[in-house]
Amino acid sequence: MEKAYQVTGMKCDGCVKTVTEKLSAVRGVEKVLVDLNKQEALISGKPIQFALSKALKGTKFKIRKK
Repeated sequence: MEKAYQVTGMKCDGCVKTVTEKLSAVRGVEKVLVDLNKQEALISGKPIQFALSKALKGTKFKIRKK
């Protein structure tokens, strides 16, 4: 199942790489596609919302379900 999430704080390709790596490491995530222009992440799998937020804790990025 694929869900869209809004990701704020991204300004460059380096941000996209960081967000992709951190979200990909979350248990239950199968695939992550991050779009800088849309400030969006499409996440496939069955991650827990809290775990996604926790993965970005300590960074300038915030994630929330669309």
